Amino acid sequence: MAKISALVLKPERDFAAKSVPSDPQGIQKYVGGSPIMTRLVDGIVVVSNENATENDPLNFTIFQRHNDHVHELGKLHGDAVFAAESDKGLTSLDKDQKQTVKDWFQFGRDKLLLNE
Repeated sequence: MAKISALVLKPERDFAAKSVPSDPQGIQKYVGGSPIMTRLVDGIVVVSNENATENDPLNFTIFQRHNDHVHELGKLHGDAVFAAESDKGLTSLDKDQKQTVKDWFQFGRDKLLLNE
């Protein structure tokens, strides 16, 4: 099974760069349950547990800035894996994409802010 370079984020911990399987089902080892892929921006996706509930630890809340207003898009409970996506499926995050993901958390570890 092919591996990719991704960022793994566990609740209340810092990012860990890891080599993970290149398919969402292989990433299940990291997120548990049923993996679901959510497309963010700039070709970056986050894979998380579709079955996570409010009883699981809160990882972060996703916000989006639009027309100078900030809107909550949702809360992500449990572990998360950030990877890149291309027409070939999941791929490694490059250096700039890793920095982009880290920049999304500029207002605190629990707040991911996407710009328009």
